[in-house]
Amino acid sequence: MKKLIIVATIALATVGAQAQTYGEIGYTSVTAKDNSGGSSIESSPSAIRGILGYELNPHLAIEALVGFGMSDDTIKVKGVNLSSAKLAIDSVFGVYLKPKTKLNEKVEVFGRVGFAEVKGTTTVTGFGSETSKESSLSFGAGMSYAINPTTSFNADYMQYLSKDGFKANGFTFGVGFKF
Repeated sequence: MKKLIIVATIALATVGAQAQTYGEIGYTSVTAKDNSGGSSIESSPSAIRGILGYELNPHLAIEALVGFGMSDDTIKVKGVNLSSAKLAIDSVFGVYLKPKTKLNEKVEVFGRVGFAEVKGTTTVTGFGSETSKESSLSFGAGMSYAINPTTSFNADYMQYLSKDGFKANGFTFGVGFKF
């Protein structure tokens, strides 16, 4: 038992010595699609997204994600714009595991898998608005380019929500900082 405690202490100290806290901020272009009612309904609002992460080791991190809507977009039914109907993202919250690997000193590729909650509002002129909140498995992949040891440019594609025929996916371009 004593040996197990010593080995666990050394392992935790090693993980702690390698750990790095980082943050990212980015612009996300979202595509929201609903095919549940037999009609193709689509909208493309935008959001600002922030991530706070903690590297457990050089190949794995844990992350918390938060996003808020920047602009709404008209809703299209079967490709036709309904100018009186709009979709806005109110918030996105998520937690993720981030497996990653460096291709060279500057380029890192990564995946994300976790859980996200998305809240959005649909507004129809003359009829008011309806807010809904859903959560589901969330995942994605991306890459990061280090411009110096503490700053990087990042790009990723994420599926934030997939539930009952509704999907919300997004491309994010941003900048990251190591603390």
